[in-house]
Amino acid sequence: MASLKIASYNLNNLFERAAVMELEGFSAKGKEVLKDLARLNELLENESYDGTVGTEITALLEKYFLAQTGEKWFTINEVREKLFSRKRDGSGLTLKARGRDAWVGWVELTRQKTNGKSVDNTGRVISAVNADIMCTVEVDSRTALLHFNDTILKQAATPYRHVMVIDGNDERGIDVGVLSQFPIESITSHVDDVAVSATGRQQKIFSRDCPEYTINIGNGQYIYLLCNHLKSKGYGAPAESNRKRKLQADRVTELLSAYDMANDFVVVAGDFNDTPDSAPLANLINYPGLHDVLSWTGFNGPRWTYHSGNDQIDYLLVSTALFNKITAADIERRGIHKRGNATFPEVDSKVTQASDHACVWATFAL
Repeated sequence: MASLKIASYNLNNLFERAAVMELEGFSAKGKEVLKDLARLNELLENESYDGTVGTEITALLEKYFLAQTGEKWFTINEVREKLFSRKRDGSGLTLKARGRDAWVGWVELTRQKTNGKSVDNTGRVISAVNADIMCTVEVDSRTALLHFNDTILKQAATPYRHVMVIDGNDERGIDVGVLSQFPIESITSHVDDVAVSATGRQQKIFSRDCPEYTINIGNGQYIYLLCNHLKSKGYGAPAESNRKRKLQADRVTELLSAYDMANDFVVVAGDFNDTPDSAPLANLINYPGLHDVLSWTGFNGPRWTYHSGNDQIDYLLVSTALFNKITAADIERRGIHKRGNATFPEVDSKVTQASDHACVWATFAL
């Protein structure tokens, strides 16, 4: 093998996406809906809906289900028994369930089809990068990624031999996965990793997952790929989001302790939703023997990877063993529609852009 190219790309979902996520960036409306949704989910887990818990649940339900605004951001799936009913005079809603055990169901975000041109442009980005291994972020499902690979990428003559996605903890269907030209020999999922809060309550560490993929690249060599999508800044209170993101980043550093960074080909990739100088990412960014490919001396351009044009929040971090073999590194931004940014001709609006993230890639001489 003369060289190996590895990349990381947030695909912004391929075929379906939660409607609220289509709002411009993290708009005020998007933040409001997601904040309310997070609060509603939290309240619905209470054993009892008596008192202020029930009052707040009713207020949130009325906010989104009573007014006929035409905006239906989420639905309540009621499998057994009812959570609420509408008053006959249309004046409000009545909470029917008395607590979590009184009904079976969940909150589900309303989805809408992704623009077809956007999907085609996602394929253009991936084909242009032409990586041998790509960490994919915000993927609907393995079925969606397979369909994308067998249709869009096959038309561009760059389909992948191996496609894998493990459903994670995010109910919006924004999972992390991998496209690879080489066999995936093993997968370790961390969807069930938990941490204990100050109040003694257990919580899942990863909002999605941090799958560890062992990929056989031949000649007795392996790539150990850890794909990530860390907690965003646009969903929940800033302090809580930062705390969660730090918890996730620190857990990744614990996983790295199982590897020999001087000799193993380790890659930590994905959308970290924070900047290199941020406190939540500090332990991961500064982990001994781990290097950002954009810190390679051969790369000297701007490092922004998000449509705002200001910050790097997408990463390709590699072990010393790989970093010493790097021959090229860059950021493919032609899928982002942004004033002043060079794009593919087919990317002519926010609607048709491939993603609001750029693709980070690097090539290694093995």
